[in-house]
Amino acid sequence: MAVRGEHVVVTKEKGVPKGREHINGIEGFWRYAKHWLYQYRGVPKKSFHFYLAGTSFRFNHRDEDFFPLIYWLLKRTDVSQIT
Repeated sequence: MAVRGEHVVVTKEKGVPKGREHINGIEGFWRYAKHWLYQYRGVPKKSFHFYLAGTSFRFNHRDEDFFPLIYWLLKRTDVSQIT
């Protein structure tokens, strides 16, 4: 039987994972994504990657004020090039 990847032992200190060898980050992202995407009651397979990219962006910038960030991005977008 072929084994994929390698086994990593997660070291803990007082019940909290130490270092980066844990999966709490990805579990947190999927919890956030499911909560955010639930409102759509199903996402088409064809455009799922767009929904997931938007959710990923919101997750990665969740501690920032969203509106100045969007304003900054829009100011630097040449709308004449959008078709």
